[in-house]
Amino acid sequence: METIKIPTLIVGQSGSGKSSSFRNLPPERTVVLNTERKILPFKGFSKFKNININRYKDYDKVIKELKKDDKYDYVIIDSLTSLLEISNKYCETVFSGYSIWSEYNSMVYNILQDMKDLPQQVFITAIPEYFDDGQGNVKAYAKTKGKEFKYSIEKEFAIVLHTQLEEDDEGNISGYKLDTRPSKHTSAKTPDGMFEVKLIDNDVTLVVDAIDEYYK
Repeated sequence: METIKIPTLIVGQSGSGKSSSFRNLPPERTVVLNTERKILPFKGFSKFKNININRYKDYDKVIKELKKDDKYDYVIIDSLTSLLEISNKYCETVFSGYSIWSEYNSMVYNILQDMKDLPQQVFITAIPEYFDDGQGNVKAYAKTKGKEFKYSIEKEFAIVLHTQLEEDDEGNISGYKLDTRPSKHTSAKTPDGMFEVKLIDNDVTLVVDAIDEYYK
């Protein structure tokens, strides 16, 4: 039976445990597309294959190679936020007028399709932006540029996780979690019954195991 791959979006503020959630993936089978060009915050990161991306053409070249590559089982894109900024900058340089946004939207669409077409399990991070409905309800979504995918990019993913910090009685951070279920505050979601609990440790190997168990 073919292993099921489900692109997974992880949304959270800087320092909330997004990148550290990758620490237990096998480094020899994992490649990081590092659009933020920074060292990921966990021991052993130097053992991972790390590719710094600062131009859209660099991203496109690597993706085409990965679609034909069986060396890796896991692809990390850190982050969607930076990748979309890189894409927007490319469009502003190459195109003009209305074409900037039409081409940008096409590039975003292509990036989302890439996540689905890659043979590897893909994890992609994003920082949040917040929608206020004017009635005191504020909800976090993955941040995007432009209007077409604003507050809606989550529909392209079957699994969306939001980071959540745990605090002790003195207000100090005591743990890092991933939220698996939707609420009025986040756009988190997972297939029904995949996780028995709302919060899991910020460890994406738990997600890999859950996908395997759910679709076996």
